[in-house]
Amino acid sequence: MTAPPRSFSLSGHSATFDLRRHAARADLADVALAGKTFAQHYAQAVPRTCVPEFATMYDKPGGIQTSELLIGERFGLLDISGGWAWGYSIHDHYVGYVSADALTTVHEADALPTVPHSDPVESARAFLGMRYVWGGRGGAGIDCSGLVQRGFAAAGVAAPRDSDMQLDELGNHLDDKAALQRGDLVFFPGHVGIMVDGEHLLHATRHHGKTVIEPLVDVVTRVANDHRPAIVARKRICQ
Repeated sequence: MTAPPRSFSLSGHSATFDLRRHAARADLADVALAGKTFAQHYAQAVPRTCVPEFATMYDKPGGIQTSELLIGERFGLLDISGGWAWGYSIHDHYVGYVSADALTTVHEADALPTVPHSDPVESARAFLGMRYVWGGRGGAGIDCSGLVQRGFAAAGVAAPRDSDMQLDELGNHLDDKAALQRGDLVFFPGHVGIMVDGEHLLHATRHHGKTVIEPLVDVVTRVANDHRPAIVARKRICQ
């Protein structure tokens, strides 16, 4: 442990949280959840910084990759055990495990990497050809929602980590008859992409194994073979 655990009493029912963004285990939870969910102990997150170019985040030690920390990004550390750090990435509060060796103490002089506010489509285009990796954000690879998150981050828009979160929280819904334009998001079952113009989609796709631009109609046709409707929603982010 990096900080002494804190104990609280809780009466009544424990709330149900999305554990992807609320750090709670049976034995330990973020102190911010005290009074909201049951845990044996609570701890205050201690800020740490990612040292290598990227560090893989897992759902459990050595488990399934769920996201990545990139160099200079900060991590709210709640527990260390067996060489694994448990906590959340501070920029999007995504919970997971990373190698403890990938983290270092945050100093006041530390500076997070900055990028100019720019066109999210151009920012996302920088990942063209990068291999598709589930849970990737541009380190070992990138996935569909990671591409959206990175593209819009460069334009000053803080997007959540996963496509279902982005569907719920980003932008405004477009009428089915509204013409699509550059920067619009198109959501499919378990997938998301960014429109380059009114007809072409930029997305990180398992089908091609990398980030590509292709006609939206081709994607719709392919998805419709397994899912109907193929398009779940179309949304526009007003900046």
